[in-house]
Amino acid sequence: MLSKIVYDDIKKTWEDEKSNDALQDLEDLRLSKMVVYLSSVRHLLAETPSENSIQVDLLTQEGLNIEFMLRDLLMLRRTKIMNAVLGQEKPTGSMTLAEEEFYNRVLRGVTSHSDFVEEVLAGTPAPTMKRSKKKKKEKTPTEKKPPDSDEMEYVMVRFLRSVEEPFMGLDEVAYGPFQEEDIATIPTANAKSWLRDGTVTRVMPSNAEGGG
Repeated sequence: MLSKIVYDDIKKTWEDEKSNDALQDLEDLRLSKMVVYLSSVRHLLAETPSENSIQVDLLTQEGLNIEFMLRDLLMLRRTKIMNAVLGQEKPTGSMTLAEEEFYNRVLRGVTSHSDFVEEVLAGTPAPTMKRSKKKKKEKTPTEKKPPDSDEMEYVMVRFLRSVEEPFMGLDEVAYGPFQEEDIATIPTANAKSWLRDGTVTRVMPSNAEGGG
């Protein structure tokens, strides 16, 4: 039997987001559990014999309810994040890693557009929106460049479980091994799966103690 606790948590998370103007806390691990629960409902529905119409109807409705709540939850959060950017504020609630990436991209776009407006008002000839203020480095034909190194993003994490073997980051730098409670800054792309399964949790630099 599926856990009613997870369903109730999804419902409460959605209702809290609806009833508050401020962005509410949502961590990657918590969202991951909600997604896993939705997948389990769909899996159980697929395995339920069609002649068991009552169970089929119950699971179908439960799946639809969860889909609606999760979609509305994430859309509400997206609107709040965009409003925060336009208001030149940082959302007060904790965001998932994907939401923080979204926030940073929107913020860069809004900042770039603000610069564009200032150029127009300054009378700059043929004003254009600048895609990047970074000067591209010319590389020789033999120089090897890590994939998307100019756009590589990093996140500071605390390890909740040890990682015994070193691993190669997407920036082509070796990281680890790490022990429980170690703190390290690693590429965001490498951190995503660990945030979802509870291997690591995000920390803010000001709250970090020690190093990794």
